[in-house]
Amino acid sequence: MEGLSNRFLREFLVVAQEGSIRRAAERLNIAPSAVSRKLTDAEARLGVTLLERSAQGITLTDAGRLVREHALHMQDEQTFLLDQLGRFRESGGHAVRIAVGEGFAADLMQNGLAPLGLAQPQLRFRADLAGTEEIQRRVIDGEADIGIAYNPVPTERTASLAISRQPLCAIVPAGSPLARHDRIPLAEMLARPIAMLDTRHAIRTLVGRAASDQGLALRPQVETSSIAALIRYVGAGMGGTFLPRFSASIQAARGEVAIVDLDEESLQHVSAHLMVRARRRLPSSTALTAEYLAAHMVAFRG
Repeated sequence: MEGLSNRFLREFLVVAQEGSIRRAAERLNIAPSAVSRKLTDAEARLGVTLLERSAQGITLTDAGRLVREHALHMQDEQTFLLDQLGRFRESGGHAVRIAVGEGFAADLMQNGLAPLGLAQPQLRFRADLAGTEEIQRRVIDGEADIGIAYNPVPTERTASLAISRQPLCAIVPAGSPLARHDRIPLAEMLARPIAMLDTRHAIRTLVGRAASDQGLALRPQVETSSIAALIRYVGAGMGGTFLPRFSASIQAARGEVAIVDLDEESLQHVSAHLMVRARRRLPSSTALTAEYLAAHMVAFRG
């Protein structure tokens, strides 16, 4: 039985990530028929079915998931080698790919990448914003080297290198009577105008579950996918929102908003995670970056 070429493994990863032969072909810039033929030929050589095909797209079989894990391992090892070789090139090695929740973005840049880039100018980075589930998927599928997410669902396919408890807080206008409170009950926040992240974000799920447990209705005046928009909503005096403290600490220091603890037990036991793919040998650039971010970002100082 012939082995699987590195080229096939790279293309198979794209098919697995896209969940569609047509979308994978567009990304690879080759004809869908060519992708389909390569998959069929591989299945014939291996004597197993790698994909289940349907009108909705493709899903991996158990055998297909094994091939995907092998392809990810080969990709990781190649990245590790190129990163090591990069020490001998003026251009440096592998660019560290970071998938990060928007609420961490200012902290990442100000306290993480900016000082790290000055201390280690040979390092290069790519940072992309995503929701919690998408961050986990990118780490698991090898599309990101480091994921920084809020309260991800535990999975054996990722390893958290840093975890810090970061309770949800009430973010309220600086001039609001609520800003003078030490703690605010959830019911009092929900009785006033609020803006909320949409259902793709872990924060919305957390607040929705806590409200449901108390029989409270969740009726946001504004829904958005943008944390920046939430903070502007509060800064404009329109109402409050819910975020971990580090997400609005810069604006609070400027006096634009106020951060108040929530009197809601279920919203206290949530955490920020810096994660990588489990059982992966990290390139030195990724390991160095992860160690620095864990030590210097406000989100991981607890």
